This record gives sequence, C-alpha cells and structure tokens, in this order.
Amino acid sequence: MSIYIKSMLAVALTGVLANSAMAADGTINFTGDIVAASCNATAGSGSNVSGEKGAQIINVKLGKVPIDSLKGSTSIVAGTPINLDLDCGSTGTGLKLVKVQFDPRSGSGVDSSNGSLLKIAGGATAATGVGIGIYDLSGKLLNLGANETFNSELLEETTGTGATATTKYSAKLNMRTAYVANGATLKAGVANGTLPFTLTYE
Repeated sequence: MSIYIKSMLAVALTGVLANSAMAADGTINFTGDIVAASCNATAGSGSNVSGEKGAQIINVKLGKVPIDSLKGSTSIVAGTPINLDLDCGSTGTGLKLVKVQFDPRSGSGVDSSNGSLLKIAGGATAATGVGIGIYDLSGKLLNLGANETFNSELLEETTGTGATATTKYSAKLNMRTAYVANGATLKAGVANGTLPFTLTYE
C-alpha cells in the first residue's frame, strides 16, 4: 500500500472518530442560583460543633452499644440528638427554608445492605451488620441513598423600626442519629462513619 493511500485512510479514520466523539444521546440541563445566605452553626443540646463557617465539624458520640440490642431490632438504637442552631445574620433575605443535604458517597459511603443508611467505615476491626441512620423528629428515617434532605424553616426576626430596623435570620436543625441493623450478619467492632453535608436554601 502506498504512502499516499495510507495517509488518506488515516485522514478518513480521524474524521470518523471525531464525528463519533461528538455524537450525543441526550442533554442534561442544570438550573440553580448562587445565594448570599451564609449561616454559622452553633451547638444546641447534645451537639458538639467546631471549625469555621463553611467547614464546620459536628462530632456525634453514639457510645458503646451492645450487639444484642441490634438483633431483630427495627427501632432506634442508641438514639442521639444532633441539635444545631443556625445564625444567618442578615443574609437570608427572601429565603424561607434551609435544607441539610447529605453526601454519603463523599464520606464513608451508602450501606450496601440498606441504602437509607450510612456505611460503617471499613477496616479489619470494623463492625458489620449495622449502619448509621439519620432521623427527623417524627422518627422518620431519611433515605441517604436517595438524597433525602432534612428541612427546617428559616425564621425572620426584625428589631427596631424605620431606618434603624435590622432583620436577622435563624433556624434550628433538630435531628437524631442511631445505629440501625441492616440485615447482614452482625459482628462487634468499631462503628465509625463520616457524612459530609451542605446547607442549601429555598
């Protein structure tokens, strides 16, 4: 085969590959807004918050739970409150709702036996047969794998009148967390987990 023919084939093949790379099966449209809301979380009862706004750490101690309490259990085991007070200053103008949006996949993961639960962090000493659940105050288990959010009303409070009036926004986030049997074989061990979250607003 001549050099000329090889060159023409190479050009033709490049064109085919370029066209196939540009083919599309659909379109994803993203919508949203960047808002000025900026809230600082402080600890309510049962919570421990550290770090600066936008990078805060909530440490929750679930304690040492006997494995027998998890066997056949469908109730909250070692339920622990996560109570947070949000101070949003004057940045919540026009907003009515604050949502806690969880991202388990960026943390220790979604439990493979029960997609509603947070996976226990791995390792040779890790407990099995159990995950970590997040509950609202009515006792409803949030489905972490389905991106369910915990929502709370953003409260508006105005002090003063006329030109001296100031408006501040706040919210209370009151949740519970607990160990939950996931249906797999239970084994005692370390039962830690990590769950990144983001505050979003409506």
